[in-house]
Amino acid sequence: MKPRWKWMGALLTVAAVAAIAGGYFYQHHKRYKHFAVHVPGKVYRSAWVDAEVFAELIPEYHVKTVVNLCYPGEMGNRNVDQRAAVEGAGAKLIDLPFPPNDTWDVNYPSVAEMERILDDPASYPIWIHCQHGRERTVKALAIYDIRERHISARDSLKQMPLFGMDHPWHVVTFAHNYESLDKQRATAKRTTSANTERR
Repeated sequence: MKPRWKWMGALLTVAAVAAIAGGYFYQHHKRYKHFAVHVPGKVYRSAWVDAEVFAELIPEYHVKTVVNLCYPGEMGNRNVDQRAAVEGAGAKLIDLPFPPNDTWDVNYPSVAEMERILDDPASYPIWIHCQHGRERTVKALAIYDIRERHISARDSLKQMPLFGMDHPWHVVTFAHNYESLDKQRATAKRTTSANTERR
């Protein structure tokens, strides 16, 4: 075989392998949509995935609670299939419409409910998701990191995957606002405790 044909054969082989690999990774991304381990054995995250993915991954990761941050009707009637898959796999599904993407309000009513869920040891391992897994999910994970892991908003955001885009400014602002709120609460708690001890 002439050298030119050898090179062409090698290039075609490389192209074929690349196409197969690219197809695999595309399908993997499409199927598992930003699924990632946030804290091994404890906290997982994703975008909205199909019902069969919930059925597959819940037993694999021993998930006890799935928190859906989407609003009613946001995903059409797919929530019906989601609930059947989650509960069929032995986990609990909590629908918790979370602060919309354009807000940084840490006093939003569902924030307090998220805190309650994260404070409950029975919630874990937990899987948190929204539609795309990049905004409301990040806000919820920032709450977890600041409240449960005691790390800063900056470090929390820095440790999270970006999935091809920077964290939007309202997500960053929300995380920093929540860190300030957490510090205010801690200061108030210390002051109350000190006043109690003086009595």
